[in-house]
Amino acid sequence: MIDGKLSVFSLRRDQAGSLLTFTKGIAILPIFFHHFARSTWLARGMAPPALLQWNFTSAGMVFGALTSSAGAGRYYEVFLRLMARYGYMGVHLFVLASGLGLALGTPMAVSTGAFLKHRMIRIIPPFWMAVALLDLWETALGHPFAIRDVVERLFLLTTFDEKRFFNADSPLWYLSLAFQLYLIFLPLRRLIVRFGLVSLLPLAAIGFVARQLAALPAIMEWNQYFGHVLALNWLAVFGLGIWIGDRLRRDGEVALPGWAVTATALASFSLFLLSNAWKAAYPIHDTVIGVLIAVVAFLAWRMMDGTYPARAVAAVGAISFPLYLYHRPVVSKLLNLWCRRIDPGALPPAGLGLALAVVLIVFLLLARRALRVTPKIRALVLGV
Repeated sequence: MIDGKLSVFSLRRDQAGSLLTFTKGIAILPIFFHHFARSTWLARGMAPPALLQWNFTSAGMVFGALTSSAGAGRYYEVFLRLMARYGYMGVHLFVLASGLGLALGTPMAVSTGAFLKHRMIRIIPPFWMAVALLDLWETALGHPFAIRDVVERLFLLTTFDEKRFFNADSPLWYLSLAFQLYLIFLPLRRLIVRFGLVSLLPLAAIGFVARQLAALPAIMEWNQYFGHVLALNWLAVFGLGIWIGDRLRRDGEVALPGWAVTATALASFSLFLLSNAWKAAYPIHDTVIGVLIAVVAFLAWRMMDGTYPARAVAAVGAISFPLYLYHRPVVSKLLNLWCRRIDPGALPPAGLGLALAVVLIVFLLLARRALRVTPKIRALVLGV
């Protein structure tokens, strides 16, 4: 409420659960189709096109000239190109939702040890189980992972090895970022509680500088992906989620004037365009995407909440973690099988991707329901 009037940009604590599950559903779907788009080119034996989000250096590139393209008939359709280029933005929503959920659900008096123990128990077992199941699957197919690859993935050492960064289920690089965010959550929350929303400005500045430093030639030569997985790059996005969650926990509601949110969104969009076109502005890229997509997701939830589409998206959000853990290897294998045995043009790629998404989502929802009688196994396999 603002001055006794309901604000479009207001949120009550009892609405936070609905918003979080909806946001996670919105986040995982573009990530799924981003990886599906990349896998279609690989399954066809084509080199993936140059994609904006994998250009981590802030020097020497003309970002506006980088477009997703593939000269193979149906694979040039707009949907795949958009998902290939921009589907990664779902990661920004996951970072923001993580900050919001942690701030809302974590007591102020919790100790660092208790907090980290709870997060490790919740995340590590399903993460390790996913890697183990993938290794068993690959072994059954006749090409198991090297022991080094499995060990490095299990202990997130792949973060520091550019050549193995994407080995053994490539999306799992995100868990390295997640664990860094857990480590800094409690001190970061204390900072944000003390200084409020204004603290996000220096956090954004730190992210900008960190991304610039990560683009230094020595760092790029060692590991060009390090800047993207470095928690300092995500401080403002994570901090925004923390600020919202903390306000909900303390006051039961958070509300912002429409003009302030609109102005912030327009400024973020302008900086997003600038970061695509001007190499010196690129390090602000992730921060402004996080702010912009947060506004878009909130407005989508506000317009759709209570409708059947919103419930469907929320159902996907409820299994977003297992969907994140398992979708890339499953999709890649099924696509390879499809392209070997069936004419790849028999079904439009977007339609095939939708079919695979529906099958995988329905399977995980059924698995979640089937494992209700064994919650320990469900938590181990699915993490929900």
